[in-house]
Amino acid sequence: MLSFALIKKNYPGCLFFLSSVCTHRLAIRIHLISLLLGGILLSQVCSAQTDTATRAPEIHQFSLSDCIRYAEAHEHDIKNARLDQQFAQEQVRENTGKLLPHAEITGSFLDNLKLATTLIPDFQSGDLDHKIPVQFGNKYTSSLSGQVNQTIFNSNYFIGLKAAKVYQELSVRSVDATRVNTRVNVTKAYFNVLVNQEGIRIAKANQAQLEKSLQDTRAKYAAGIAETVDVNRIEVLVNNARVGIENQQRLLDYSLYELKFQMGMPLMDSLKLTQTVQEFALQTQSMDTSGYQVGDRPEYAIQQTQTRLNALSLKSSRLSFLPSLSAYVNYGYNYFAGSFGDLYDKGYGSSAIGLSLSFPIFSGTERIHRNHEARITLEQSRNDLDHLAENIRLEVKGAYVQYQNNLAQLDTQKKNMELTQGVYDRIKYKFDQGVASSLDLLSAENELQQAQNNYIDALLNTLMSRVDLEKAMGRIFGEQP
Repeated sequence: MLSFALIKKNYPGCLFFLSSVCTHRLAIRIHLISLLLGGILLSQVCSAQTDTATRAPEIHQFSLSDCIRYAEAHEHDIKNARLDQQFAQEQVRENTGKLLPHAEITGSFLDNLKLATTLIPDFQSGDLDHKIPVQFGNKYTSSLSGQVNQTIFNSNYFIGLKAAKVYQELSVRSVDATRVNTRVNVTKAYFNVLVNQEGIRIAKANQAQLEKSLQDTRAKYAAGIAETVDVNRIEVLVNNARVGIENQQRLLDYSLYELKFQMGMPLMDSLKLTQTVQEFALQTQSMDTSGYQVGDRPEYAIQQTQTRLNALSLKSSRLSFLPSLSAYVNYGYNYFAGSFGDLYDKGYGSSAIGLSLSFPIFSGTERIHRNHEARITLEQSRNDLDHLAENIRLEVKGAYVQYQNNLAQLDTQKKNMELTQGVYDRIKYKFDQGVASSLDLLSAENELQQAQNNYIDALLNTLMSRVDLEKAMGRIFGEQP
């Protein structure tokens, strides 16, 4: 269709010739083939859209390690970091390709519509002061040549190749940093789900106790032992417990969505966790931070690599005064004729081989200031590296203090919950015996719920702060250095 449009625009007289060549039967066949291919393409597009829209949700049962493995294969930032790594590999190949031979073929065609006229002395008559007009050259000229160039020395190419390899290493470090951040996010989201599940479990246990108390109190009221106010007070507790569980269930559903998002899992998929918070609560213990190294942090390795890149940039700027040398060889043909039909009857060959040397002698003060800029950038990167090391040490210290505080708080809240549970059990026993009032039971129930909520919050804070401490030391949760 494109060729036909060009012919129609530039050579309208050819349309009659083309229409005589294309028979009516051929046109019908082409039309049928076009319809068939269009129908096949449309059916494939519709089928792909239908498959995507009707994709059945998958069911997953994952532990924490399973969630992390899934995230490392599907999470958005990790996939982009791996693409950046592939991009860096292509840049290395690109810079390597600059050192390989480069070949090209060039051609030209010239129609001298009117040859240039020049004046020369009249040698035939002998009167050299008399000038006669003459024309030199041919109406049609053409040339075709090929040339191969090979770089022998160019400081920018060699420094660029080293820089590309260092940049490739930087992309690998970036992948490691992204993987660590993803593992941390997935771990925290996983713990959040487990803690919400634990909160619902405790709340349901409390609800079962309250419903049993409500049933017993109603029986006492029917026997004339308890009063209406006692039944109403306990019924209020049961209603509040039921609403609280519903609210917690909605938070649990949202925390599952957040976990699937951090993993790169479609939200429509079903995810069930195979571990409980008690398994990780056993890992909440004091940690020793004396064995970590700042070099274990991927951010430190990234900054080291960046410093090496800046050092190469300074070296490239300093070596820019060196000459560049390349070799070339070419071969071609030239054609001349007075008429177009005779242009390519005979060609005149030509070839050459040589060296090309470029030596930048003086370029103002631009190169001097460029060297200064590269040196300043390198000094800045070295300062950033030292500052990052101190910042990591401070971050580890702060994360360790926070973890120790949360660990102590968790131990206290666990003891408080156990003590409050004992108080509630005694008040409940006295209430069943008719010694304690419903107000006493209501007060004990509120204190127990508050103690349980404090324990859940302390457990979540402890798990999260442990992950932050592991990250600050450049480790993964549960791994040892």
